[in-house]
Amino acid sequence: DPATLDLLDGTPINCLLVTFSAGAEPGVEKQQQLLVKEYGRAARKRGIALLGLVYPGADPEVVASASDEAQLAGLVLDGIFPDGAGFARKLEAAFRSRNSTAAVIPIAQDPAAVRTAKVPLLAVEGVKPDARDLADMGIRAGPSAQPWIDSNIWLVRSLRLDPGWRPIWVNQVPNSSSQGDYARCVADAAVAGGRWIVALGDDLRVRLLRKDADALATWRSVGVYLKFAEDHVEWRNLEPYGNVAFILDTAGENTDYSNEYLNLVARRQVPYRLIERSRLSPTSLGGFQAALAVDLAVLSDAERKMLSDFAESGGLVVAGPSWGDAPENNDYVEIPVGKGRVVVYKEKPPDPEMVARDLLDLLEPEVMGLTAFNVPSVLTYVSVDGSGRRALIQLLNYATTPFDSKITLRLNGTFKRAHLYTPESAPVDLGVRVMSGGRTEITVPKLVIWGAVLLE
Repeated sequence: DPATLDLLDGTPINCLLVTFSAGAEPGVEKQQQLLVKEYGRAARKRGIALLGLVYPGADPEVVASASDEAQLAGLVLDGIFPDGAGFARKLEAAFRSRNSTAAVIPIAQDPAAVRTAKVPLLAVEGVKPDARDLADMGIRAGPSAQPWIDSNIWLVRSLRLDPGWRPIWVNQVPNSSSQGDYARCVADAAVAGGRWIVALGDDLRVRLLRKDADALATWRSVGVYLKFAEDHVEWRNLEPYGNVAFILDTAGENTDYSNEYLNLVARRQVPYRLIERSRLSPTSLGGFQAALAVDLAVLSDAERKMLSDFAESGGLVVAGPSWGDAPENNDYVEIPVGKGRVVVYKEKPPDPEMVARDLLDLLEPEVMGLTAFNVPSVLTYVSVDGSGRRALIQLLNYATTPFDSKITLRLNGTFKRAHLYTPESAPVDLGVRVMSGGRTEITVPKLVIWGAVLLE
């Protein structure tokens, strides 16, 4: 219904994805594509681009022809196609044969497969962001256990290996139709510089058509969070913060472990910066105090030399058993090397959850850089400008209710001012407390879903 385009008024949305082909009966497909064509005509009058969603079972030649007929800006491939990337290549060839400039955007099911892709835009399958009690997951846990958080912050960050910003779309549907779930999805993708492909549940769509008051309130909250992200686009250009280097083997065979290391270390609130294995050098290690090399199954002689020199100079290296001198009984052993040390794990590859947990003991607060207190359902993400004089600490609450307790943050560096930005309120001036050891402490009074503390 073209009238639904009115919902976009006042939002920054300028592109819509609509179902275009799923390999259904030809008559059904034709009818759907005619509806999309009419809808697209109305959308373009408002300056809104239209992309067609294509699912497994579609014919690339037929779909390309229908897409041109409907004047779509491109097609987005959602799902696992029988011939993998072959379908996208056939679709691109079909567009080229028609001299069409329509884009073909596959939604990657595995981020490792596209992490180094030299394309202007990436789309990737994400998870539904939320926090769950371990007991509800069938996991035995004590009364002080923290919830299990599913997040896409690490995912977006891992796809931004090169300097500069490019659009990264995260595809997932919220767990429920509550207002907070949808707003959280926007923030979860945006914190590290991505964008959520806004996907509304069937129930919410129906209620929006009926102009249900609660549904409209949910939609307005989505618009508020989208606008907040776009009002602060300059945050995307800040550099990730971290004294810990994560050496990522983008050509490795054990990508599931790579993803879990990235995910679980971030979940433990350990800020890190990424170094691609192919770019590892003494220069790239400069400025770091610790290096995680657990993603390197076998170290080359040159890599071992660089990391040994790093430890000799006072750094901490965390590696798998290929380093040598792995323990027989304990989970890991600490080996003094010059002014620093090397931690060698017994298992190959080391268990990601164990590594993430152990880092909290192996790294001093000053090496971690950021220390966050009272954040059981909150994840943090820190970025800085090139001068290091401005730092941004973003906080995202994954619980279904607002976090009304005070959150205390300590960050390396001496800052004079701090302001809290949220989608719900005007900026708030926070007091800063300069601590011994060159750290700054601030307190966030409460957090609904998304907040950002800018220190200067």
